[in-house]
Amino acid sequence: MTDFDYDDWFDGVLRASDGSDSSVASAGTPGRAFAAWQASFRGELRDVLGFPAMRDRAVEDIDPRRRERSGGAVQHRSYERQTWSVRTERGFRVPFYLLVPDSVDPPYPVVVALHGHTEHGKDLAAGVADGEAARRHITDDRRDIARQAVRRGFAVVAPDMRAFGELAPDAADESNASNAVSACTYWQQRAQLVGRSLVGERVWDVCRLVDFVADAPDLDADRLAVCGHSGGGTVALLAGALDERLGAVVACASVCPFEDSIVPIDHCLCNYVPGLRRLGEVWDIAGLVAPRPLRVVAGDADQIFPIAGTRRAFDRIRERYCAADADGECSLYVGDGGHRFFEAGAWPFLRDRL
Repeated sequence: MTDFDYDDWFDGVLRASDGSDSSVASAGTPGRAFAAWQASFRGELRDVLGFPAMRDRAVEDIDPRRRERSGGAVQHRSYERQTWSVRTERGFRVPFYLLVPDSVDPPYPVVVALHGHTEHGKDLAAGVADGEAARRHITDDRRDIARQAVRRGFAVVAPDMRAFGELAPDAADESNASNAVSACTYWQQRAQLVGRSLVGERVWDVCRLVDFVADAPDLDADRLAVCGHSGGGTVALLAGALDERLGAVVACASVCPFEDSIVPIDHCLCNYVPGLRRLGEVWDIAGLVAPRPLRVVAGDADQIFPIAGTRRAFDRIRERYCAADADGECSLYVGDGGHRFFEAGAWPFLRDRL
């Protein structure tokens, strides 16, 4: 029997490696100091996420291709669903749905809608996934966020994020099935070997999808937002922090201090980015979105992103927004429920801003 307590020991490591406090003076100081902090932190964040390694395989031409599965776009009662893909790196393409509303005329305001952890990927976001579990996620957890958005008059770009949907590696289901290795773990382990991170790759893909929006005449790149739930909320916040073309950000069921969530509570491996906590905390990442509008959405009974931590994080986010002279542009919506998507927290906020 040993008296060694790993959790106590790691708490000390965590405190010693807190990079956020080293930047508080600049992050909380209005004016040039805050802008300089944003520029410096944004560059460091790109490096930690693995952007330098991705730039080595970057492409200038995203080569958009429309590819319908059944001889044409799918027409729903109030919108059309098209299937596209773009090239985000050499030899790699990201499939996505483009949902176009019938209720408004182009150019359309646009939402990039990012699903959370689900084998169904973009199908769940578009509300077309089959099976009992998918129907439960749509009915109870309201995770059909792309369909919700297009029904409210937004055009929607809804991609498969890496390791999900069409981008789930077959090897994760076959050769590693006996070890119960998830697709995220399979992808993250390999990404780390070459200086990447899985979440960084997902953010990189979102930035290339912003390029698609910017080049599409029927899509209004000046009215562009990103909205994500759970793992998609993490990617939404990071993408908004790094790509200033995203004019508004909604992050649902994902904003919580690392020490309150992914440190004490077991999460998917894709949440653990090597070196990220040495740079700062979640409020520092959110501070890169300022002064653009940010809505944090949370459930008061979320078991993996505890609401007490979310409230504490939001208080620190407001400090960053005050430094950007944009206190009124960040807000917190707390819904009655657990780890789910709250429509009332997202769409009125984006409607007012787009």
